[in-house]
Amino acid sequence: MDRLVVWNVDGLDPDEVDALEAWVFAGGTALVGGPLSGFRGTFQPAAEGTARPAAPHPATLGIRAVSVGSGRFGGAPGERLIHLKDEEGRPVLVSWRVGEGRIFWSADTAWLSNARIGEAQNLDLALQILLPPDGGQVAFDEYHHGFVAPTHWWQVLRGSLQAFGLMLAAAVALLFWSYGARFGSPLPAPERPPRAAVEYVHSMSRLYRRVGARAVVLRALHRSLRTELSRLTGGAEGLSHGEIAGRAAARCGVPAGEIERLLERTADLNHIPADAELIDLARQAEKLRRRIEHATYRDG
Repeated sequence: MDRLVVWNVDGLDPDEVDALEAWVFAGGTALVGGPLSGFRGTFQPAAEGTARPAAPHPATLGIRAVSVGSGRFGGAPGERLIHLKDEEGRPVLVSWRVGEGRIFWSADTAWLSNARIGEAQNLDLALQILLPPDGGQVAFDEYHHGFVAPTHWWQVLRGSLQAFGLMLAAAVALLFWSYGARFGSPLPAPERPPRAAVEYVHSMSRLYRRVGARAVVLRALHRSLRTELSRLTGGAEGLSHGEIAGRAAARCGVPAGEIERLLERTADLNHIPADAELIDLARQAEKLRRRIEHATYRDG
């Protein structure tokens, strides 16, 4: 786990703060939002508006404006770096280093909410803080958004009307059940063919293109290839691409050179392919996967 988000919770116990700082010290990045008793800082309400970068930093690179709610810091300790300020110069987002990692703390939590994530450059800021440059996981410790139990129309009805409604519903259900009698065996539900891997990679490539994460797709494609070839050959652990290709070629009939070239290209993270080449690699991988499935089915 590379990134952790703790957003809009009531507070953190001292043990939880120590555990969070120890995790960040080892190289993690945490984004926390809202008033938290475990960290030093004062808050003051303000009018909703726009926040802008206060100093150059990779987290705010290319960010011009972020739509924020009413949360502001009353002041920031000297060792903390201020990333966002509102129109009045009040801090909204700060960060500080803890060992090998960094903690980002936002006084305002509205900018990452469902209502505001699509406004201004809120989504871009979240991705730049949370998305690891070489892929990884993002964990959200999301408590809840609140619980509301409004008065239901059923509660307004009197007891006799409720009983009448239940009997009417039972009569309607009995009527539908009587008309639902089946004469003959049911037809099997049509099977929905699974989406091909090329469709999946094509969709993912367009999604990751916005954040430059083609390496994630390439790594997943290579891992899938090795898994399929390992299943065909009975194990590929510790083998070179040439040895894997030689064993697989004897089983599925695909030339060993073609398999080896595909493995080498998907394993080369130093030369990330463009979208068109990535889709072509996915097509080749899908074609090879079908040949492997055919060989596995043929051999029993």
